[in-house]
Amino acid sequence: MEQKLTGLALAVALAASNTSMAHEGGPVPESHAPAGVMADHTHKKGEVMTGYRYLRSSYSGMFHGSDEASAHDLAMAGFSMMPTGMTMDMIMLDIMYAPNDNLTLMLMPMYMSMDMDMASTGMAGHGHAEMSDMGEMPNMNDMSGMDGMADMMNMHHHHSHGTSGWGDTVVSALYNWTPSSSHQLITTFGVSLPTGSVDEKNADGSFVHYGMQLGSGTFDALPSITYTGFSGIVSWGAQANAEIRLENENDSGFAFGDKYGATVWSAIRVLDWMSVSARLEWSEQDSISGHYNGPHGHSSPSDLQANYGGEFLDAGIGINTVITGGNFAGLRLGAEWITRIEEDYNGYQLGLDDGVNISLSYAF
Repeated sequence: MEQKLTGLALAVALAASNTSMAHEGGPVPESHAPAGVMADHTHKKGEVMTGYRYLRSSYSGMFHGSDEASAHDLAMAGFSMMPTGMTMDMIMLDIMYAPNDNLTLMLMPMYMSMDMDMASTGMAGHGHAEMSDMGEMPNMNDMSGMDGMADMMNMHHHHSHGTSGWGDTVVSALYNWTPSSSHQLITTFGVSLPTGSVDEKNADGSFVHYGMQLGSGTFDALPSITYTGFSGIVSWGAQANAEIRLENENDSGFAFGDKYGATVWSAIRVLDWMSVSARLEWSEQDSISGHYNGPHGHSSPSDLQANYGGEFLDAGIGINTVITGGNFAGLRLGAEWITRIEEDYNGYQLGLDDGVNISLSYAF
């Protein structure tokens, strides 16, 4: 952790040594938060912003709490299969409109794609020695789709599978209480609409892992409060946010856990058109409640509700760029790389390696 934080500090310090002033009165790159932060700014009356966001996350290595877990550990816990790697891609459209100087409305549809690699733990059929601690035991209704899957897994020690399609849609209202050039305080209330599928199935008709469904399947409240400050070529900010399920279960019988987060960042302008940033992000999420109401497997940690959520600390570095003049003044491009520096996973889970956030936007 210390080495990663030191690297982040050195990167920002090196960039700061090349600082130059931006054009007076024009757009500045550090006025927007790093690419991985949303609901950080509002717009002037009548202004429209169209944006594109892309997130790619990569996962590998199994963890139990804060410790790495081996295939043998998983076999001893009763799992015959284990995930070995996963990538998740998320594409979001970011459409904003300001009916007045304080209020900005936002619409954000998204498209999801997930791919997971699986491998045998080497002890197929060992049993579920710790199942009572991990989640519900399968009942006879749950088992109806498992025989074919078990045969397939025993025949193939490695396999991959994935899901893709439209995810949930977010609608939000952002209110800026202090629209000034030096400080802003923005409160946001958003709702996630359950437009993403939660009945994705394997080839044998059983449900895929909970985490590979395309949406939550529930209406979710998305409140946040954001403070940003500006002084010369430096900006800073902090945000607290939450994702609260408004229903006890979705149409497939379960609900993802509530999630709470907080992030802080600072950025410095190093060129008229570019700033560099450093960010820390804390998050905590509950495990899944409920249970699939149809056939599903129990051979892998990802099949069980208790193996979701946890408490995490991530760190990121990024750049923001903006065109400062001409016909496309105000066109922004941001990029941020983020990595996990502390983790405490619920149960057994794949660990996050790193992620990349890209943001492209233009206001008119």
